[in-house]
Amino acid sequence: MSYHIELIKNLLNYIDLYEEHAANANIEEFSLFLKDRVFGSKKYRNTTSIEKGDQPNYRNYAEVEFSIGLTTLFRYAKIYIKKAFTGSSIKTLDEFGFLSTLFREGNLLKSELIQKHLLEISSGSEILKRLIKQGLIDEFDDKQDHRAKRVLLTEQGRKEVLVAFEQMHKVSEIIIGTLTEQELKDTLAVFQKLTNFHRHIHENDKNTELDALHTKYIETEMS
Repeated sequence: MSYHIELIKNLLNYIDLYEEHAANANIEEFSLFLKDRVFGSKKYRNTTSIEKGDQPNYRNYAEVEFSIGLTTLFRYAKIYIKKAFTGSSIKTLDEFGFLSTLFREGNLLKSELIQKHLLEISSGSEILKRLIKQGLIDEFDDKQDHRAKRVLLTEQGRKEVLVAFEQMHKVSEIIIGTLTEQELKDTLAVFQKLTNFHRHIHENDKNTELDALHTKYIETEMS
């Protein structure tokens, strides 16, 4: 029983420490915090401003390292993705994303499809034009609003995306590399948390300036 009491005391200490850094009672976030504290020595969150004199050592900040690492991984992924589309009518990740979404959902308004992929209307419209020209999707009038257009896969588009799925699965396995099953689950949990965080910003503060976003979502939340 004494072991249980000691364990509870240690856990309470971590809970007190967690309350100093987070203004919520999210069990998933606490579990990540606990994991970092038990198995790592880095601070939970470094919110110290970077002074001018620190700029040459900016890579020492975990937040900056994370952003650089994520960008680097994406660049590696783009190399593999380019190989996956060799010989295909699909040339870009955005094109594949549009086709795979239509494969899952049947047909969508053009604007719906573009918004799902977080693209500007002008950029998304250019992608749709290319896919229509290549014969991979068709467009038709929306029954409720004849000014609006819907899109769906053609038979050729369905064939192309099924082949692409097989190639992209290989890409995914290469990107995951040698992560263990548990490491993959932990990574997915972190990605999901970040996705929820950024989705909230996108839905509520899409046009807010950077400094205001930082004040609202970082400085205020961590104070």
